[in-house]
Amino acid sequence: MPLKSYTGDKSSLLRWDEVPDDFVECFILSGYRRLHLTAQECLASIFQPTNETLNFWTHFIPLVLFVSKFYQVFFLSSDLPFHHPALLPLWCYASGVLLTFAMSCTAHVFSCRSLRLRAAFFFLDYASISYYGFASTVAYSYYLLPRLNLLDPTVMTPYLQSLGWHRVDYNMLMALYSELVLPVAFVLAVTCTVACCKSRSEDCSYPFAIRTFVFAMPLSMACPVMIESLLFDLGRKNPTLFVYFYRRYFWLLVAAFFNVSKIPERIQPGWFDIIGHSHQLFHIFTFLSIYDQMHYVEQGLEQFLKAPHTSPTLQGTIGYMVLLTVCLGLVVRKYLKGLANTKQD
Repeated sequence: MPLKSYTGDKSSLLRWDEVPDDFVECFILSGYRRLHLTAQECLASIFQPTNETLNFWTHFIPLVLFVSKFYQVFFLSSDLPFHHPALLPLWCYASGVLLTFAMSCTAHVFSCRSLRLRAAFFFLDYASISYYGFASTVAYSYYLLPRLNLLDPTVMTPYLQSLGWHRVDYNMLMALYSELVLPVAFVLAVTCTVACCKSRSEDCSYPFAIRTFVFAMPLSMACPVMIESLLFDLGRKNPTLFVYFYRRYFWLLVAAFFNVSKIPERIQPGWFDIIGHSHQLFHIFTFLSIYDQMHYVEQGLEQFLKAPHTSPTLQGTIGYMVLLTVCLGLVVRKYLKGLANTKQD
């Protein structure tokens, strides 16, 4: 029997037991779109009450807001031309933020085109999140980390000597850290994408917990800021960084809670199929976390422009992002090849 085309009314939507297993979300009982919708029907569905509608809008609206914000920063607010080397880390960061929201929007809209395209879109979604995590580290490494007392040998060497650690060569440690921070973040980005793609396999027992954990791994790159706040009075020295940094991680913890717990739909399955389920809440709190991050990245840029520690290079910024894009593309290609042998539309 041929599939009915999507008309937007409730009768065209399906229950969880009427769609392929790959489509079923935990505790979401209804509101599923049919498989093999056309691109036009997929786009039309974002204006209709399905269980993917608000998944799209909770990322599309932030995407528009961030496009406006970055346009203002690059072209209206800064005294520098948009192609100035000092802005290269910010371009990397902007590309990560915008790509993450754009790819998530695309995945949620077109995920019902076919099983293979659904897998492809979500693999690309995982890759874009890893890309964003690395792009954030690029911005941190130029705009935030060099201004921390923790990474300043002239501050930390006397501090360590006062603790009796006279043999620690802090200059060497910081030189090593500066050399390794981006390569380590690069490896973590690729590793996280591999783990998340693998989590979509049929033998994975806890996919949401795994994805939440592996995407928390790159957050270790922010440990210097946390240690700084423990050893020094970061709240007084840099209140903007202190407040927005910790509020960002509060939002991330809340987002992780909803992503793993599947609350509120776990408590009352069927009630939150269209509005209010955990993935929508996950999107909202993720947006809040990136919005707060943008505040202290922008402030870091302002301080960097006043007294730059190093000059960003094309190879150390855009070059890294291009190489990461190639590596993540190879990872996605590998897992799509594996799906071709195991899943049929």
